[in-house]
This record gives sequence, C-alpha cells and structure tokens, in this order.
Amino acid sequence: MKKIYLLLLFLFSSAVSHSQVILSLDDDSVYIDSIAKITKNTKSDSIKCLYSFKLSKLYLMVQDAKKSKEYLEQANKLKSKFPFLNDAGVFYNSYSFLEKGDVDGFEKTLLDGNEKLKKYYNTEAFRLRAIILQNYGIMQQRKNNEKAYMKLLINEAIPAAKKSRDYELISGLYKAVAIIFMNNNEREKASEYLNEAQLYIERAIKKSPTLAESKMETYIINAENLVELKHFYDAEKVLDKAFSTLKNFPDSNLNDSYFYSEGLYYAKQNKNAIALESYEKGIKSAEKHLNAIALNRLKFAEYEVLFRLKNYEKAKKNLEYLLKNTPFVVDKKNYYNELAKVYNATKEYDKAYFYSHKYNAVNDSLNNTKFKSEIVELEAKYKKAESEKKITMLQSLNDKAALMVYSNRLNSLLFAGLSFLLLLIVLFLWIFNKNQKKLSVQKEINLKQELSAFEDRHKLSVSKALIQGEEMERKRIARDLHDGLGSMLSSVKIHLNLAKKENAETVNGVDALLDNSIKELRNISQNLMPESLLELSLEHALRDLCAANSNAVTKVEFQYLIKKSRLPKNYEIMIYRIIQELLNNALKYAKASQVLVSCSQNKDVFFITVEDNGVGFDISDPKNKNGMGLKNIKNRVEFLNGKLEIESKPNQGTSAYIELNVINENQENE
Repeated sequence: MKKIYLLLLFLFSSAVSHSQVILSLDDDSVYIDSIAKITKNTKSDSIKCLYSFKLSKLYLMVQDAKKSKEYLEQANKLKSKFPFLNDAGVFYNSYSFLEKGDVDGFEKTLLDGNEKLKKYYNTEAFRLRAIILQNYGIMQQRKNNEKAYMKLLINEAIPAAKKSRDYELISGLYKAVAIIFMNNNEREKASEYLNEAQLYIERAIKKSPTLAESKMETYIINAENLVELKHFYDAEKVLDKAFSTLKNFPDSNLNDSYFYSEGLYYAKQNKNAIALESYEKGIKSAEKHLNAIALNRLKFAEYEVLFRLKNYEKAKKNLEYLLKNTPFVVDKKNYYNELAKVYNATKEYDKAYFYSHKYNAVNDSLNNTKFKSEIVELEAKYKKAESEKKITMLQSLNDKAALMVYSNRLNSLLFAGLSFLLLLIVLFLWIFNKNQKKLSVQKEINLKQELSAFEDRHKLSVSKALIQGEEMERKRIARDLHDGLGSMLSSVKIHLNLAKKENAETVNGVDALLDNSIKELRNISQNLMPESLLELSLEHALRDLCAANSNAVTKVEFQYLIKKSRLPKNYEIMIYRIIQELLNNALKYAKASQVLVSCSQNKDVFFITVEDNGVGFDISDPKNKNGMGLKNIKNRVEFLNGKLEIESKPNQGTSAYIELNVINENQENE
C-alpha cells in the first residue's frame, strides 16, 4: 500500500519532477489556503467544483489524504450539472484505482478521460489531457517501454500542453523528454530539450505551488547535462541562477541535487578539493531529508574524486556504505568492481581477488539470466514457426475446396454480372443527367465565392497600402519636425539667450516656454518614428518604449527572448506599432501596477505577449470590440497574416497573445 501511495504522489508531481521525491522550496500553504478560501466563498457551483478537484490534487501533493478525499467528494457531488467538469472528473477520480492497487484500471481510466476531453477546446481541457498523457506514459515507462513514453510526450502531450499555454507544464514535459535522452547517454539531444524547458519555465508568470521548485530543478538538471558535455561556461551561468534562489532556502531538499551538480562541475575540471566540499554539503542535505537516491549518487561521486586523490581509506568506506544501502544487483556488481580496484591500488591483493570474484559471479549470474531469456525467446520463435507451417497446410486445402466452389458458381455469376451491368448503365445515365444540373448550380456558387475572395484580397491590398502610407507619412512628418521646425526653434532659443541681458524677465519666460516646446517636439518626433528603431534594432526600440512608459504607478517589464533575429525594417516597424498600441491601451485604461511585454520567435513565427493586472474589460461588449486602437492592431496583424487573441474579464487583468508570420532579412534578400 505504501508503494501505491508513493506512485500516486509521483504521478501528481510528474509534470514538474523526475524523481519520486516531492520537492519543496517555499511555503505552499498560503497558495493552497487562498484557493480553499475562493472555493468556500464562491456562489458559482462550476467554480466550486473545478477548484475542489484542484484542491483534492494539491492536498494529496502535500500528503494530506483526508482533506484530499473531502474536496474530491465535494467536487463529485457538483460535477453532474456541468458536462466538461463531469468528463474532467474521470481524470481526478482515476487515482482511486491506484489506492486499490488496480494499475490496469488506472491506465484504462486515463485513456477514457483523454477520449472524453478531446471534444473540448478550452485551455483547461488541453492542460488536463497533457497531464493524463504524461501519467499514462509514465506507467509505460515503468513497464520498460520507454519508447512508448517518448512517443506520447512528443506527439501528443507537448502539443496539447502548448495549446493550454501553461508554460510550467510545457517546461516539465520538455524536461521529461530530456531525461529520457540523458538516461540513454544522448546528451546533445537532451541539451536541446532542456534549453526549451528552461526557456518556457522562465516565461511562466502564473502562480502555482510548484513553479519555484520546477524552475530550480530545471536549472539543476540542465547544469548537470552541460557539465557532462563539458560546456563549463554555460553550466556555471545556470548554476548561478539556481544558487541565487537556493541560498535563501538552506533547508530545501533541492539542495541535495544542486550540490551534486555543483560538485560534478568542479570534479570534471579537476578542482577536486572544491568538488569534495560540494559533495559533503549535498550528503548532509540528503541525509537530513532522508533522500536515499540523491545520497547514493553523491556518495559514489565523492568516491570517484577520493579514488583520484588516492584517499583509498575513505573511498572504501563510501563503497561499503553503497553496497549496504543499494537494492539493485547491477549497482552492487559495479561496486564490487570498484572495491577490487581500490584494494588492488592498496596492494591488498587477496581482498582485491575476493571482490573481483564476487563481481564475476554476479556478472555471470546476470548474463545467465539473459541467456535463459534468450532460450525462452528462441523456443517461442520455433513454436511460432511450427504453427505457421500447419496454418499453411490448412490454407492450401481450403484453397482447393474454394476453387471447386468457384468453378461451379462461375456461369451463374457471369449471367448475373451482365444483368447487373445493364442496370448500372441505366443508373449511370440517370445520375449523369442529375449531376449536370448540380454542376451548373455549383459553378454559379463558385463564381460568387471567387468574387468574394477577390473583394477580400482587394480590401487587404488597400489596408496594406494605407498602413505603408501611414508609416511613410509618419517618417516624413518626424523628419520635417526634427529638421525643419526643430532647427528653427533651436535657433530662436539661441537668439533669446543673447537677448537675456537686455530684458531678463520677459526673455526667461519665453525661454522656458520654448524649452517645453522643443521637448514636446522631440516626444512627438520620437512617437512618430523612434530613432533607436531606425538606427539600432527592434529590441533597443522596444526596451526604450517600455522604459519610457514605466513610472511610479505602473511598472513595465520587458522580455526579449530572441538570440539572433534580423527582420526587414518594415516588419520591425509593424511589430513596434502593435506593441506601442497595446501598451498605450494598458496604460490609459487598465489602471495596472504591472505590465509584462514579452517577445519570442520560433523560425518564421514571431510571438508577442502583453499582460497586465489591471481592471480588465468585457470582451463581448461591442464598444470594446470596435475601438480605434483595437482596429489598428487587427489591421496590422492581418497584414502580417497573423493571429490575435485577447483574454480579459472585469477585475482580472488583460492578456493579448499575437502570432505573426515573418521572414528574416536574408530570406527577403533571396
């Protein structure tokens, strides 16, 4: 029963963890209590039901089985009135099969839950499907079918998670794929998926009780993999990110694996003394948290450094501890071999021979087991071949009998065939006549559709021309203001400065008014066409825009998650205008204290996210749909064949997600 409970905990945390240790960093009780408070006070049965399901999972994760069952029962009483929640309940109730030890029932229920949720297209449905698919994959992995687990993750779970926009979940799934590659010593492939996992977890801003732990674990695993690839500079940067948080949580069990990665980083560079210090810290942390898996890894890593330093006495103690505390025969075989090496180095040849003999005995036993399994497999193949021979003989007899029947029926079939052919000819002529009439109607419909499509293309062409003309006019006005009126105002200021001595009071007032005019002129010119966009890059222009709009009331945070991107200047201007319009809307109407502007790019798709924690608005209200600012954004998005999605509710903030189809500068030149 204890093993079942551990498995159940593991599956609940599977989207963010790769070990059967529940990771802890900060106190999650505040988050859980806030969800419980909302559940208690809400008047909506649907919200109460959904949050009760989530609380049943959260309380199970913090090992409070009693409260978990209470909230699950509450959710089950309310779910029947809501089709989606009724189908989602299949997943949340599936863990009852594990409690009873019915693993097959658990797997069947997961598949049933996935099928039921396929008909829904909301983000919560996609999120649940991704978790279901991963849990089912983990069960296949426990049956040594790691290939099936990988297939589920890449082909189904990750695409579903991306539709849910749950960045923490996406990161966890990428991390799971990377760990499979690491287990098979394919470090380069693992690195690709770990980079994706780190990118998504750093973009995650939605609060969850596992977000901090998931981010730290991603850093630690990525650092370990980078060390194995000997990318020490990159590994150091990732370790520093993890340490900047973990130094404030010395009691967290994440330190168990952090100090392993840190020790490995130093050991691979032959900085043995520092490596031993890191391993010692990790061993103390793992012993404190009773984390046997991490403790064994740390002890063996420490042994390797001790052996290299010829500290054979302490190295022997580590191996003796590992032999005593490992349940796996394969690991014991390796430890026997290492002990033989240690005793050989200390010239205790009798003990070296003893452990070498034990190593060979275990190795022969494992090979013998493999040989027996090969014999069983060979026997099964032989029996299968014999069965196939018998089937072939029976098939031959059946073919002869069928040939006799065929010859007797051939004449009658020929006559029936001719009759049927005549009937088909008559039927064909009738259908042909009917289809000709339908074809003429369809041609008329197609003509109307072509006319409609032509009108749409014409409208898009006009819209494109208007936008391009608008930008050209902006450039001209900005240039004229800066070069013409700006120069004239500056010249007037110079003359006023010369006249200050004659009439100081009057001139000073005019001088101040002139300063304000020049400053306002520069602001207008900058808004029309920012110099940083023309002279530097899109990133500099957007960073300046966000910095200029940050103030004491509203903090604007900017993230530019693109390493190398050279877009044509007209694309950069279009992207700048879209973000400028979204930011203006957030600052004018949202009354937000925080605004996040995020840009990323995947091949030829440019992603824009603008989120605020302001007052929000009702999207269904026609007044909000037809605002001039929103029209301008839609026109520009349509011009780049993109997609725009806005999520907002009163008092719940606003989120805008945009996908734009772009081309790089070198592609345009080609």
